[in-house]
Amino acid sequence: MRFKSLIIAAVAAGIAVSTSACDPTSTTGAQPTTPGAQTTAPPAQTTRPGQPTQPGTATDPGGTVTETVTAPPTGSPVSDPTTTANNAIPKCVTAQLRLDKGVGAPIGGQWYLRFYNTSSKTCVMQGFPGISQTNGPSGDPVGEPAERDQGADAPKPAPVVLAPGAAAQFQFITYPKQVNDCDALRTNTLRVYPPDNTESQWLPWDSLICPSPQRMLVVRAVTPM
Repeated sequence: MRFKSLIIAAVAAGIAVSTSACDPTSTTGAQPTTPGAQTTAPPAQTTRPGQPTQPGTATDPGGTVTETVTAPPTGSPVSDPTTTANNAIPKCVTAQLRLDKGVGAPIGGQWYLRFYNTSSKTCVMQGFPGISQTNGPSGDPVGEPAERDQGADAPKPAPVVLAPGAAAQFQFITYPKQVNDCDALRTNTLRVYPPDNTESQWLPWDSLICPSPQRMLVVRAVTPM
């Protein structure tokens, strides 16, 4: 009897082991955790209260905000806020100039007329004066006004800076021989507009001129003395 009892006990133990191996709820036989696997979720990246992330900033894992500074491109021009257009030299206006007959041949031919800066301020002029023969300082032009000479041999318009008392000159050319081929008109005044001005100056100028459309007068750009 004791032998039978031992056999029955052994069989019961075998059945128990077999049943345990097939039970999916048993902890025996569970898959091991993969080495290095992350078992917890990483902490969420947050910014500190009152410091929201803005364009041009980055938030590090510790939650602090670090500013990203963008350097200007190499060689980019940097403007000086103290520089203004008021530093430019103003143009010469008629009121601060004196017209002078300069030097040249007797009436008719080539003359070098001059503008003197009679003011206490430096100014600049550039370009061609406007010239007409008239009768009287405010008279209308008689004949055609002077034509601008922009030929290869003529001086090119360029800025001429006039300090107080300084002068610029310009060449004025007439062709008196043409008066023999026309019904010439007599005038007594030369009316001159400084470059880029609408007010004129004048000189006594007793001369003949052909009526329009014949041209007898030529003017060149102002140059330094």
